[in-house]
Formats: sequence, structure tokens, C-alpha cells
Amino acid sequence: MSGTVTHEGRTSSNHLGSNITNDAWGRLKVANDFSLWHGVFTFDIPSGYWKEVINGVEQTSFTNATSVDGELDLKAGATLNDKTALQTFRHPRYQPNRGHLYSSSMFVDNPTANMVRDFGVFTEESGVFFRFKSDGIYAVKRTTISSVTTDDERLIDPSVLPPGFDASKGNIYDIQMQWRGVGNFQFYIGNPDTGACYLVYQFKNLGTLDNLSVFNPAMPIAFACENLGDNDSLRCGCVDLTAEGGRVEKGFYGSLGITTDSGQVAVSGFNVPVLAVRSVVTNGGGLINTRDIIALTAIAYGDQRCVMRIWATRDFTAITENDQSWLPFRDGNIEYIEYDNPNVATPMTFDTAKAELIFTARVDQDQSYDSTALFDSKTDIYQTPGDMFVFTMHRETGGAANVGFTYEFAEEV
Repeated sequence: MSGTVTHEGRTSSNHLGSNITNDAWGRLKVANDFSLWHGVFTFDIPSGYWKEVINGVEQTSFTNATSVDGELDLKAGATLNDKTALQTFRHPRYQPNRGHLYSSSMFVDNPTANMVRDFGVFTEESGVFFRFKSDGIYAVKRTTISSVTTDDERLIDPSVLPPGFDASKGNIYDIQMQWRGVGNFQFYIGNPDTGACYLVYQFKNLGTLDNLSVFNPAMPIAFACENLGDNDSLRCGCVDLTAEGGRVEKGFYGSLGITTDSGQVAVSGFNVPVLAVRSVVTNGGGLINTRDIIALTAIAYGDQRCVMRIWATRDFTAITENDQSWLPFRDGNIEYIEYDNPNVATPMTFDTAKAELIFTARVDQDQSYDSTALFDSKTDIYQTPGDMFVFTMHRETGGAANVGFTYEFAEEV
């Protein structure tokens, strides 16, 4: 059976690559865990990391996801069929030929409630996660093939759950994935007696599939609750997504700037949007865009003393195109507008009230100012799907000036 399990922990000899323990020169292979993204909820739900989606609509503040006594407390909503999801803005991408490991600490209030409660790594189109329903605990993998999304649910046999297991009490839940598109998935729950991870289900995918097990391996950490008659909590202490043997993600270089022959455009007034760049929510095929962007640098210049500013928003109506149009960059996961290029009667306008100012600097006359987004590995700035950056310039007096901007970034492909 595909779900047959044995009760070894993750340290057992029956592991990924157990017959390939040495490299081509006979040296012992070593895999060190590298955390791709993680979260805790001590005082609040960090708004820079997480978004809440209620009945398919992204919220601008948290309603059903709250921090209570240091825990994430997620509810579906009080009305029948309400569904609330909490997920990271980031979509950490599986790193080929490495293990992919999800780890969390969870409480499931009233485990047999009339609800669907999911936690793991997933979008509406792809994912691997635990699912609690009124009739039991499931291991689930989700994929989309030919525009059809399916959840492969496997009920975990209660007889293989750890001795003394009580889902309403805090426990650890891990999912270990070979992925590679066709690899096996293993689901673990903590054993209260030993403290070790206890294998409760395995998707044995190798040699059984006609398509990829999960078509898109760039998946956010996510939680979801659906009210089917009850509205009990799903609670989390902390959560992590790790690449076993992984490293810092490298991206494919890209840049956008002013492409006029002079490399500049004429502006007047304050906070003129010289360049707007947005990461689209869905790609050209109508699927969810999961390609994150690492910001590298923003370079501003002008022929007068100017002020450069960088703004961030998830409200695309902050830019009014007027006589201009969004243009695709490369394959269209990113779109951009250069101010008044080509020349039009009414260039784009920018409503600063719909965006957050994230950087300001003064630019000397006929000089360039380089604002790096790299901070010696202490932090990174990501532009994720649904994010728009607006790069504004104005002469310090608000008068006429010729200015330009260049935005450099790396796409995780």
C-alpha cells in the first residue's frame, strides 16, 4: 500500500539517498539544514511576513488571525462556509536535489469539530499539508494539471498515531519531502513518550506517477480554516521551512530603468512616479504567480538637487495609468511603467496615500545615488506577487528637473 509506514524517526537508516552516502570521489556526503523561512507569533502576526485571506479576498489587516499568549490563533469565521487562510508573502522555492522539510508546533482545539483545518506549505493550486476534519487526520498533496486542481487526501490510520497522542494538546508536526517532482513525502507527528518524530504516513510517489506530484514547488507556509458548522481555533507556536543541504537562494538578474536616449525624463511637482514596478498576482496562464523577487539596488540621478523616494503597496490602484499602459518584463511575471515614455498627453499619476514610504534620500545635482537593498545577510528586501514598488523623484523645490531611476533585482526562477 502507498500509505504503509514503519515507526522510525527521521534519523533512521531508511532515508533519502541511503545508497549514495559518498560523493564521486568516495568522500562522505553531509547535508546541513538551511532555514528558508520561519515564523513566530509572540506579540502579533508580523504584517511584513504574513497575509490573511478571508473567503478569497486578501485583507489589509488581521481579523481572524490573532496572537494570543504568544501563539497564532486562527479561526475560520463565524458564518457557515467562512474560510480564512494565513500564508507568508514569500514563496520559498524547493532547491533541486535537496530535501524539503516543513516543521511546526500545533494545537487543534476540538479536533473532531465540523471544520476543515490545514497546515503545511500550500497555495490554492499546489501544496503538501496536514488536514484535520471531523472524521480524522489526513495527509494531503495538492496539484494542478491541465487547469484542474485536485487534493489527494489520505486518512491517517488512528492505529499508527503515536501512543498517547492528543491533537488538542501541543505537538510537533513535520513533513519531509524528496520532491524532485516525483519523490516521496513523509508525514511525522511527535511521540509524547520519546520526544521523537513519529512517521504516520508516507506518499510513495516514486515509480507511480504520470505527472509531477506537486506541479509548483514554490509554496508559502500556510494555515487555513473552513467553517462547516464550527469555528474552533487552529493554533501554532512556531513554524519553519528548511532545505536539507540547501543554501541562500540565488536569483536571475534583471533591471528596469528609463530607456529614453538621454536616460532621463522631465518632471515637475512633488513625488513624481518615475518608475513603477509590480509583481502580478496571476501569470499569463491564469495560474498563481509564485516567483519572488530579491531587491538589489535602486539608483537615482537628476540634473538638479532632488529627493528620491521608494514606496511599497499592495494596492495597484495607487497608480493611475492615464495614457500609459503596463508593459511586461521578460515572461510577464513583472510589469512596469516608465514615466511619460513614450511621450503621452497625460502620464501616469501616483496616489501616495495608498502606499507606504520605505526610503528617502537626497540626490546631488548631476550625481547618482545608489541605495542598496543588501545588508550583509542581516536582512533582505523581497518583492512578492501582489507587491508594487513606486520610485519617485522631485526637485527639492518642486520645480522642473530631468531625472532617472534604475531598479536592479534578482528573480527566483
